[in-house]
Amino acid sequence: MRVNFSKIFGLSFRYPFQRDVYLLLFAVNMVFAIAGWFLNGYFIGDVTNLENLAFLDNFIPFLAYAIPLTIAGWLVMIFLVPAYFDNATHFHQGKRKALAESFAVSKKRFLPVLAVFIILGLVVLACLGGLILSAASVFSSPIDFTLLMIGGLWSIIGIIVGIVFVFMTFLSLVFCVVEKARPLESIKKSWKTAGKNKVNTLLFLIILIALYIAVAIIGTIPESVFNVVSGTPQALSVTSFSFMLVRTVFNTYLALFAYSSLVSYYFSIKKAKG
Repeated sequence: MRVNFSKIFGLSFRYPFQRDVYLLLFAVNMVFAIAGWFLNGYFIGDVTNLENLAFLDNFIPFLAYAIPLTIAGWLVMIFLVPAYFDNATHFHQGKRKALAESFAVSKKRFLPVLAVFIILGLVVLACLGGLILSAASVFSSPIDFTLLMIGGLWSIIGIIVGIVFVFMTFLSLVFCVVEKARPLESIKKSWKTAGKNKVNTLLFLIILIALYIAVAIIGTIPESVFNVVSGTPQALSVTSFSFMLVRTVFNTYLALFAYSSLVSYYFSIKKAKG
C-alpha cells in the first residue's frame, strides 16, 4: 500500500499560512515565550561565564515560577490541540472552517486528549526511569555501582521500548479527536494502524523529522550567526528579545506543520486502505 508523501507534506506546509490558524497560536506562544524570556533573564541571566555561578542561588526561585508557567503552557496547548486537529481535518478534506468554530471540539475532547497525554507521558517516563536511576547512582557518595548497572540496563531496554512505543502510538491524538475515540481505544487504534503500515509510517516519520529539523535550523541561523560574530546577547536585551521573537515565529509554524502532517498522514492511510 502506497501513500502520496508529496501530497501529505504539500498540504501540511500550506496549512499554517491561514491567518486565523497561525495568529492565534503565535499569540499564545508569544505570551509564554515572553514570560520565559523574562524569567530566564531575570533569575538566570548570562551563564556563559563559568566563573560566575551566582545564578545557582536563583535557580530554586526560578523553578518556583517556571514550573507553574510550564504546566500552564502544556494545559493551554492540550486545549488547543483538538481545535487544530479538527480544523486541519477540514483543510485536508478541501474545506475551510474558521478556527473559532473548532473550539467546540476542544471543549468536548479536552479531557480525553489530556488523558492520552498522561498515559503516553507515564509510559515514556517509565522507559526513561533508568537514566534517572543512573544519574542518582553517579551523584551518590560513594557511587552505588549496583544501582548504576541496574540503571544502565534499564536505560538501554527503556530507550528501545520507548522508541517503539512512540512509533506505534504517535497517531493516538488524531484518533482521539477525529474519530472521537476514548483514550485507550485511541492508543490501540494507533498501534494497530502503525503496525499494519510499518514501512509507510517509518518513511513518514523520517521525512517529518527531517523537514522539522531543517525548518528549525533555518529559524536559528540569525541567532547562531550573531553568537559567532558578536557573542551571546545580553539577557533581557533588545537583541535577545528579537531572537526570541524569531524563534517563536518558527516554532509556531513548526507546531502547525506537525499537527497538519499527522492529520494528513491519517487521511492518506484511510484513503489507501479504503
